[in-house]
Amino acid sequence: MTALNIAIAAEFELCEKLSEYLAQSDLNINKLAIVEIIPFNEEQGVRFNNKAVAQLTTDEVDWSDFDYLLFAGHAQQAAHIANAAESGCVVIDMKGVTANIAGVPVVVPTVNDEDIASIQQRNIVAMPDPQVAQLALSLSPLIEQIQLDQIVATSMLPASYTDSETVSKLAGQTARLLNGIPLDENEQRLAFDVFPQSAVNLSQQWQKIFPATPVVFHSIQVPVFYGMAQKVTALSAYELDVDALRSQWQENALIQVEENLITPVLNGEQESSEDNVKLHLSGLSAVENGLEFWSVADEQRFNLACLAVKLLESMVK
Repeated sequence: MTALNIAIAAEFELCEKLSEYLAQSDLNINKLAIVEIIPFNEEQGVRFNNKAVAQLTTDEVDWSDFDYLLFAGHAQQAAHIANAAESGCVVIDMKGVTANIAGVPVVVPTVNDEDIASIQQRNIVAMPDPQVAQLALSLSPLIEQIQLDQIVATSMLPASYTDSETVSKLAGQTARLLNGIPLDENEQRLAFDVFPQSAVNLSQQWQKIFPATPVVFHSIQVPVFYGMAQKVTALSAYELDVDALRSQWQENALIQVEENLITPVLNGEQESSEDNVKLHLSGLSAVENGLEFWSVADEQRFNLACLAVKLLESMVK
């Protein structure tokens, strides 16, 4: 396998997770570097194979030095994707910033790997938002066999779904409120409360993967630090085989079928190493004209880091 030069552009916590998964992969990596689209603190540094990873600013990076870029930035930073792609570096857009651009395939590993073939148009492949990826992995066996009339997915979003700064805000607000210190009047309350989030472009991303299957996303911010949960209902004009779907889940190495209900907090406590990180599915049952189930995954370690490296492995092969 050809030795690869890989760049990562993401916040520090995600860079660490990506480095860990890259070290566990079968990829032959010659050089790994961090491009600080989100500046690190002075004490923050990433290691790969027991060596410090070089950290570059956006001004000093030469994208042509790299074969692949793992990019997890925001829409305002999309110029870096374009610059890298134009320099011949193949970009994996981990947060779907480019997902709605014509000619950019949206790929979830093991679901629609065949769409990678169209990457040559722009040198970019997009992963969908973690809400879309988690739903696609769980429902793809069913969609391949039967027409679904409607899917409704309610996503409970943790603080880490937004960024590490939101995790720190949740921790700070929790401590202040427990100590009787009120929040600032105009401060968005994260601790001990829930509120709706807009599901921007999620349906459009889904349609690139499953164009004939309608879906409705509901997104709720919840006071959880890490781990995203989804309650899913799938309806059809035909009878759905619950046992067959459970068996197909068990055949996917990325999925863990749980006998008991698992929550984001329990999941975080039980997934002690990257070897155990999976999409956890439970509560599968039949409802009128369909089925429902509950899914949980660490959206940073699984839906972003793990799936990005799986996608990169598929692209290299």
